[in-house]
Amino acid sequence: MTKTQGKERILTIFLRLHAGKRLSKAQLKEEFGVDPKSIQRDIAFLREILEENSHLGLEIVFDSLDNTYRLIGKTIFNKKDILVISKILLENRALNKSELNSLLEVLLALLSIEEKKEVISIISSERLNYKSLTNDRDRIDTIWNLSEAIRRERMLEIEYKAPLKDAKSHIIFPVSLYYDAHYFYLVAYHLKHENYTTFRVDRIESLSESHAKKPEISYGRKYRDGDVRNQKVDAFEGRKIKVKLRYTGIPEIVFDQFPNHEIISCDKGDMIVQIETQDTPGLKRWILGQEDEITVLYPQSLADSIQNSLEKMLNNYKK
Repeated sequence: MTKTQGKERILTIFLRLHAGKRLSKAQLKEEFGVDPKSIQRDIAFLREILEENSHLGLEIVFDSLDNTYRLIGKTIFNKKDILVISKILLENRALNKSELNSLLEVLLALLSIEEKKEVISIISSERLNYKSLTNDRDRIDTIWNLSEAIRRERMLEIEYKAPLKDAKSHIIFPVSLYYDAHYFYLVAYHLKHENYTTFRVDRIESLSESHAKKPEISYGRKYRDGDVRNQKVDAFEGRKIKVKLRYTGIPEIVFDQFPNHEIISCDKGDMIVQIETQDTPGLKRWILGQEDEITVLYPQSLADSIQNSLEKMLNNYKK
């Protein structure tokens, strides 16, 4: 046995472990034609390497139930994990088809050949018929570049094409990037308008670093991701308002949409709840979507607006 063959054997063992396979000493001894002590030394060598590189978060463990070695760690996905992630990617349709396929191949490469075949057979129809929601513009690079601009606190100039309008240039200070209902959104402080504006990422035609001076935003006006996210029902920015509702439907529908809700009273399925949200078009659409299970008690201006919308909807059906 040459040193080169020994190195090849160690590499083969590691690659199989990394692919999620369980390996027995007897199986490896038979395959490579070496004594058990050689396999034991190979495993010990790999363990030593992984200990020296603890940042990888990997460890080779021995399972006494079936006398096999396996690799564990935060970076290892099993076939169930890969299937769930693949299903989520296919369902949300946020990426173009080329990006989706590249990402799926990266995920599938983490599995053994047998497990890869299993997952592919489950997702093959969805993968074949996948269509992104809007244009075929690349999202992944744009999302990374925007995230880097946020992390490094860089000013940007973007070309943005709103629906039914020509592309327009904006000088912005990006502060947040998030995903909601099939789309990625960028929240940025707009230099010209001096307020926070939301841009849909797939509508950004180009972006570049701007030499404009970074705005001085007071502590009270700083954008706070978590707080804002728990208040919103859509991607738009609006003024903060408190809304009191009577709700007779499934309580979780309100709780899931507004995590920071406050239950005022609850009696036999009749619940009074107060939420702090933002006054945006999506708020009214969400309320209308609850049909007759919801009543706006406060503010009166929102109740009047809901009533006006319902009257207009009824008029659409009058002959």
